[in-house]
Amino acid sequence: MFNIQFASFAAGKVPATLGLLTPWAVRLTGVKTAVLLHNIMETVDLKQAGFGGSKIIESVIRLFGNIVTRFILKADIVAVTIPKYVDILVEKYKAKNVLLAPHGSFEEASEDVPASAPTGAPNIMTFGKFGTYKKVDILMEAFERLQPSHPTAKLVIAGTDNPNVKGYLDGVKNKFSHVQNIHFTGYVSEEDVPKIFNDSWVVVFPYTSTTGSSGVLHQAGGFGRAVVLPKLGDLEELVIEEGYDGEFFEPESAQSLADAICRVIDHPQRMLEIGSRNYLAANGLPISEVVDWYLIHFQELLNRKN
Repeated sequence: MFNIQFASFAAGKVPATLGLLTPWAVRLTGVKTAVLLHNIMETVDLKQAGFGGSKIIESVIRLFGNIVTRFILKADIVAVTIPKYVDILVEKYKAKNVLLAPHGSFEEASEDVPASAPTGAPNIMTFGKFGTYKKVDILMEAFERLQPSHPTAKLVIAGTDNPNVKGYLDGVKNKFSHVQNIHFTGYVSEEDVPKIFNDSWVVVFPYTSTTGSSGVLHQAGGFGRAVVLPKLGDLEELVIEEGYDGEFFEPESAQSLADAICRVIDHPQRMLEIGSRNYLAANGLPISEVVDWYLIHFQELLNRKN
């Protein structure tokens, strides 16, 4: 079982490409293989994701991406979590081994999801690896615009640089050094993840594009957090299809983002409504049921004669 996306293997293009051939190479040995593919090249904005640079480079990467996709599809089973991906793989590549898989929640259902809105200073949080399609510049600009009306608000940038854009967060720190109440956590260890989410009033997704289903959205839902999301195709589809809720903003507008955050932190009832819906969406399909889904398909695969 391979759990991969196109940027899974190393930070360089050549080792990443070779790594993506691993499921095919393993299958050549006679071992039955399954792949959970989190994104496909056809829906990735290469420039925003840090793999572009020029139209020629992007064309070459897409050509190799097309070839690698065909090798990935040589696995016995290829599972994706977004219906559109199934359509593309079936229509473009004529694949007959693609399945729509449930994403599910990473967290066990919690008994202490807040029944009332938090009090005190608003805590605005974002979580991830930043610098490619996840950029905090617009969030920090939006936070700066919020400060006159919310002087006690705190912005938490939880996470590190994306390996393809080392030094990004240091550059952002210098650029916005004049803005107060911004906290950079650096790497967040597994045991500290619950506190990061539970302390937040709202989780913001400052994405300029998406590369598939958002694990952070499922985590936010697992902790019953309200979210603010960009109006982007894959992410917006995921929210609707899986029953999540949130306030939306225009991806390139700091003012639109600031307004969306205010629609959450200034309206406790709306904050609770979003958090509750996200909690139900995330915990409606716990990870144990997702595992059962895979086990059923693995057993069917093992029962095949060839």
